Amino acid sequence: MALRGTNQEFGRPYNRRIVLESIRLHGPIARGEIARRVGLTVQTVSTIVRELEDQDYILSLREEPKGRGLPPATLRINPDGGYAVGIHITPLGISAALINLSGDVIESIYREAPNAAPDHAFELIGAMVVELTRLRAGGRVLGVGMALPGPFDVESMSFVGPTTMTGWKDVA
Repeated sequence: MALRGTNQEFGRPYNRRIVLESIRLHGPIARGEIARRVGLTVQTVSTIVRELEDQDYILSLREEPKGRGLPPATLRINPDGGYAVGIHITPLGISAALINLSGDVIESIYREAPNAAPDHAFELIGAMVVELTRLRAGGRVLGVGMALPGPFDVESMSFVGPTTMTGWKDVA
């Protein structure tokens, strides 16, 4: 699926997202190439790139000239521009990982928590997030995502019976 830009005012966040995604998928990449790939003007891409650079989400690199003229600056994701924490809850325990913007796992931890009730699980998760984020003092955490087995309260959706974790009914 090709990413395509829009010129509508409400499309600004979308344009920003597709420029960042283009850099992530194809970097290092020049502004002109991004513009061609997503269907925006080079000026629009440059404006978005400036914002992303100011926020440290991307890095601009310029190669040494190999002949006449100056090569274009290429853009890539700044791995240390932000982090996410991924949480995985299972009937046996809880895993957590700190992930940089390039998708690299910086650190991961595991805590045994057999059939943890939601209150206990969230207490552990809070401590795990604090532990992981201390590893990158000053690094910004952009989000926390959580995965756990399911479906919940839908026995017919599992071939082996209910997959509900005890005590997690109606947890939102």
